[in-house]
Amino acid sequence: MKENLYVFSDSLVKRKQNTLFFERLLDERSEELDLIREEYLFDNKIIMPSGEKKFMPVENIESIVTVGSVHFNSQLLYFLSRNKIPMHIITFRGSWAGSFYPSEGASSAPTLLAQAEAYKDADKRLKIVQALVNAAAHNTLLNLNYYRNRGRNLSETVSVIQELKNEIPYAEDIDELFGIEGYIKHNYYEGWREIFNYPVDFRARKRNPAPDFINAMISFGNAILYSIVTDMIYQSRLYPELGYMHSPGENKFSLTYDVADIYKPLIVDRTIFKVINKNMLSEKDFFKKRGYCLMKKETKKIFVAELEERILKKQTVEGFTKRINFKRIIKEDLYKLIKFINGETKTIKFYEAKW
Repeated sequence: MKENLYVFSDSLVKRKQNTLFFERLLDERSEELDLIREEYLFDNKIIMPSGEKKFMPVENIESIVTVGSVHFNSQLLYFLSRNKIPMHIITFRGSWAGSFYPSEGASSAPTLLAQAEAYKDADKRLKIVQALVNAAAHNTLLNLNYYRNRGRNLSETVSVIQELKNEIPYAEDIDELFGIEGYIKHNYYEGWREIFNYPVDFRARKRNPAPDFINAMISFGNAILYSIVTDMIYQSRLYPELGYMHSPGENKFSLTYDVADIYKPLIVDRTIFKVINKNMLSEKDFFKKRGYCLMKKETKKIFVAELEERILKKQTVEGFTKRINFKRIIKEDLYKLIKFINGETKTIKFYEAKW
């Protein structure tokens, strides 16, 4: 089975025959330094010698997610493109900077036209956004109800969000749905203080910069999720820049942000609850720099391992005889979207977890 490859250390990445070659960069000189500078056109002030080396067969890789600083040349991009391997860039602050996508196998023209026509059709677009907000609200309530049923003081929060969710089918435009979604998220994040086993100074979602370690994990986890959702969009041949809730131009990959909102409660948020409540991570595993709360490298490794475990865990899904993981579930949601925008179905409902 193909897998995501995460690169945490500052590395030199290149092609060697039909494999990817990774070389960790250290802070001391080596005999190969001049050769590396010459091949990759590094400034003479940059010291990038040889270090730990690793080979990875290209057929085992679904995508590359770079968390450290990665150095490469255009030959690597050509090699990735030929083997249909995307590469995603996560900044040191934990945000998603962007992605490289192979040209072959990209979105199809008929699908792109159908996406655009559905965006211009006010009724279709409203139905898509209602389905997106409803699924995200449902999955949000699952998290809150789980902890409420275990004695946490969340009954009022659940009641407020349920009332807001009940308004979704009656929303008359996108702006009204944006307002409902905003209130749901506000109340949801306020309820997090009841979920953690010990007092955590977290009251609201804040970004750029993330002021505390919970917000830092949310940003980092969301960035990883965006890369995975974009992979599934790429494989389904949809166009990631054309979304329905997040308008084109508002965000670079607006469809990615649309779809990711459904899965943040199920993947990112549950990972955060686990690593905090099981004492796997705490505030000491983070550090402050220039107003940002940042994750240490080992912290990122722990968090990504838990995130990947959750993504790959098989789920029971209605309509499937075998259990499937979240990558397949996301892709199925995208196929539902394709059928709806092509007029093959009159209604649309995105993934709502049973638990």
